[in-house]
This record gives sequence, C-alpha cells and structure tokens, in this order.
Amino acid sequence: MDVKRKITVQKHLLPFRFSAGTSRGIMKFKKLWILQFEQDGRIGKGECSIIEGLSPEYTDDESYERILKELISTLETIAESPSQILKELLTWFPTLQEQPSVRCGIEMALLDWLNPNPEVIFDNDFSRGLSFIPINGLIWMGDIAWMQEQAEQKIAAGFTVLKFKIAALPWEEEWEFLSQIRQRYPASKLTIRVDANGGFNPQNAVARLTQLRSLDIHSIEQPVAPEHQQTLAELSKHNLVPVALDESLISCFTLESKKELLSKILPQYIILKPSLHGGFSGVQEWISLAEALGIGWWMTSALESNIGLKAIAEFAASYPLTMAQGLGTGGLFTENFPTYLELIGPNLSHHLPEHGEISSHVE
Repeated sequence: MDVKRKITVQKHLLPFRFSAGTSRGIMKFKKLWILQFEQDGRIGKGECSIIEGLSPEYTDDESYERILKELISTLETIAESPSQILKELLTWFPTLQEQPSVRCGIEMALLDWLNPNPEVIFDNDFSRGLSFIPINGLIWMGDIAWMQEQAEQKIAAGFTVLKFKIAALPWEEEWEFLSQIRQRYPASKLTIRVDANGGFNPQNAVARLTQLRSLDIHSIEQPVAPEHQQTLAELSKHNLVPVALDESLISCFTLESKKELLSKILPQYIILKPSLHGGFSGVQEWISLAEALGIGWWMTSALESNIGLKAIAEFAASYPLTMAQGLGTGGLFTENFPTYLELIGPNLSHHLPEHGEISSHVE
C-alpha cells in the first residue's frame, strides 16, 4: 500500500431553511458525514448521508461513526489500488450491502479520486456543462396556504412537473387542495406527482387512489407502507394511479431480493436514491432489473448536501433520461458546500465558470 494514503471523516449538520415536513415528521436539520480519501497528492470526497428512521444502518451517531471508523481502519490497511478496491468493495466489506449510505459515500470518494478532473466524478455531457437535467419541483408539506405558495412559486419559475408530499394533513384538506391545483392547471400544462411516504393504509388506499385518478395524477410514490406488499401489488395491477416504489426498496440488499420484490409487485415506477438504495452500484442493479421488467424509473436525491447532490446528478446523467428527475435540493439549507450546480427554471445544470467564485447553494 502507498504510505501516503490518508482517510478522514467529518460530521456536518445542515440547517433547513424551514421545518421540512413529511408524513414521518418534521426535519429541522440534515445530518451527514464527509469521507475524504487522499493518496498520491489527490483527494476524493464522498458523502455518507442518512435519514433518521429510514437509513437501515443508522440507529444513533455513536454506532454509525463506529461503522465509519472501522471502514477507514480497514481501508488504510488494504494494499490494492483505489480502482481495485472499488471493483471489489463488497469482497472487502460485505456488510456494506446492508449499509447503503456508507456504501454510497465510499463509492463516491473512490470515484472522485479516480477521475483526474477534480470537478467531475461521472464524465458526461451534463458534467461538462453541455446538457441539463429536467427536475420536478418539490412541494413540502405544511399548511394549505404555504403549500399553495410553494406551488405558485414553482410554476412561476417554469416548472411543469410538481411533486406534492401528502398523507399527513386530513385527507379532505389535501384532496381539496389538489383539486384546486388541477382546476387551475390542466394535465396538459402541469404534471402532478404525489408522495404518500406510506401514509395510506390497505383499508383506504383504493378509495383515495380512485379519487386521485380523476385528477390525472402522474404517479403516487409509496401509497402504503413497505410491509403491505400484497396491497402494493393490487394497486399496481389495477393502476388507478401509477404506483412508484421508494421505501419498499430499502430492505432489499441482494440481487435476488430486488428481483423478487419487483416481480411480485410489478409497480409502474421505482424511485432511486443511491444513499438509501445501495449506493451507485446498487442503483445500477435496480435499473437493470426494472428495465428488464418494463418498469420505469427516475432518480432523486435524499436531502444530500451539494457534494452528494452533484455526484448523484452526474450519475443520473449517465443514463438517457426520459422524464423529470427528483434532484435540485441544495437550496433547502441555510448553509451548504460550494457548488457549480445551477438551477435555471426547472433545469439543473453543471456550469464551470472560468472566473469568479462558485455558488454556496442551489436555489
């Protein structure tokens, strides 16, 4: 091993600009750890980004940091090159299969180190600034007035795809709000996605999806919790509103379990988050399996900082994207890392200016 190898990790807390609400509760700050892999005068950075209550390897900071320290200790003793470590990562660290945020962070750091361009991890037209990624506008949960304000701002900014988080307020209020949005903006002008975060139950899901069907909803993300596989399969089969799986993917760690889940439920879509769904290599498996079954997909971030968001956006752009992705969350935080990412209307771009300072966040 090159004795110049050095690996460090540092915890960061990014404060939200607002109390970010989902059906699982309110988030006031984002917790993440930045891994830095240094060797031969080059540095690679990766983000280990967790969501409490979702990330399977996270129970508390102490145990999570113990995982990271053990990873670093082993990495410092492996003689192989960074490219060989990346190629055989699960051979060295089999537990990473069930630690998606850690796997994503170390893959990101190694890929960043391996690319000779310090500003690029995945080299493609997007990372070179030659193309952009269309994204959906995310409408965070809150009172109806605030959700309406968010929607109007996004539409005024040029967004034609909006994603609404639902299933936390009384259903009648949410239904009335979505109905008013659709009355003002027909499906030809505005695509509406909704995300229930598993907030419906097997008893009310069919009735609520039947109502949503009348609003020309593009898709509903995780209508019921992952344990209700039979309900998810029935909802997907009847296709009242196209079903997109998200949380259901988290507990599938092996290729066989991924194949079994998709074959059993046959959703219309899956939503892919590298930090939750197996890192970059795990997401590649999901995409291959989904496409073989005729299942659509799009990629989204999991509230990463600008470091993780940039890597995930570049990774997404490695594929021929056919619909709006769920990226562009850097502006959620009052503090963030510098970035060359730029959000122009509903399009995310990676701009490398010749002069001047880089932005500290994506608006």
